[in-house]
Amino acid sequence: MQRVVIHVKDDAKLNALMSVLKEINFIEVEREEKGASGLSRRGDLRKLFGIWENRDISLADIRQKAWR
Repeated sequence: MQRVVIHVKDDAKLNALMSVLKEINFIEVEREEKGASGLSRRGDLRKLFGIWENRDISLADIRQKAWR
């Protein structure tokens, strides 16, 4: 199955485009809402505070491991 991404500039025309695409029997239409990125926007940043507290690691160590 192939996937095609269409960016619609005019939201008023989106419903017309969707109805046309749904009428074509060999096209499966999935609608993705704006801002749906798979990341949760309700996360609590404060839960991450102190995760490196008792670790002996430097920025140089992180960079070195990142480029392996």
